[in-house]
Order: sequence, then structure tokens, then C-alpha cells
Amino acid sequence: MKKYHLLDHKWQKIGFGIFVLTVVLCLVYLLKIVFTFSPTPIEGVAENYKLHLFNAVMQRPIALLTLLSTIAFALMSLSQEKQEDERIVETRHQILPRIVILYIIVLIVRFIIDFFLIRLAEPLTYAIVSRITGLFTGVTAFIGYYVLFFKLSLWKQNRELSDEE
Repeated sequence: MKKYHLLDHKWQKIGFGIFVLTVVLCLVYLLKIVFTFSPTPIEGVAENYKLHLFNAVMQRPIALLTLLSTIAFALMSLSQEKQEDERIVETRHQILPRIVILYIIVLIVRFIIDFFLIRLAEPLTYAIVSRITGLFTGVTAFIGYYVLFFKLSLWKQNRELSDEE
């Protein structure tokens, strides 16, 4: 069987740096929207035009931020820890099935939310909520959940080991 190796630990630091940059860019972009985008309706503008305007404003920067965060999470998840041992490898194997189950639950919740929003909400409201829930159900979110749960598990294990000593 062919054995695959993880990236060096320095790539994890690079991935974390890209993630921090993505968060800063996201905050700057959100502040720009909050202070420049006027949600007040314009007299005589159709609802479809407002929906199109919202999608046009959100599309390009969100795509860039999604790409950057995907690259960051991929580098972080495919990099080894400083001290890679059997405990860490076992933790990686235990986390993956848990994340798959969590991801399926999140997808089901999003499906239920979409089911009701399509019937109850206005198109603009549905577009906004769909865009936000899409951030929690994409491939980037799946990799992010893996990184988050893996790091939290390692932190918890290291804390328990230091308490025993």
C-alpha cells in the first residue's frame, strides 16, 4: 500500500497566516458593506433588481475569501504537528468520522431551513440567509470543522496529560 506523507509543520503556520489574513479581509469587507450599502428601498425598483444588486455586491469578494480560507484550511489540515506521534495519528483518524457526521447534520439543518424559507420569506431575505448558510455547508466549512475539532481534541488531550503529571 502506498503511504502518503503530510506537509512540514511550517505549512501549518503559513495556512494559519493565510486564515488570519482572510479574517481581516472579511472584517474590512463587512465594515465596508455596513457603512456603504444602503438597505433602504429605492422608489420604483423591482424586488428582482434588489436581489440582483445584492448578489452583485456579494459575489466577487466572497469568492476570493472562500478561496483563501479553503487554501488556509487545506494547508493546516494536511500539515503535521511539531511532534507527530501515534496519539496524534489516532486522533486524526477519530476526528474524521465525527466531522462527517456533523457535516451531514449541518446539511440536513440547512435543507430544513431552505425548505421553510422558500415558502415563507421574501426572495431577498432568502438570498441573504442562503448565502450565510452556504458558508457553513461548503467544502471550506468541512475542512474548517476538521481543523477546529482536531486542534480542540489535541488541546484537550495535552491538558489532560499535563494534569496527570
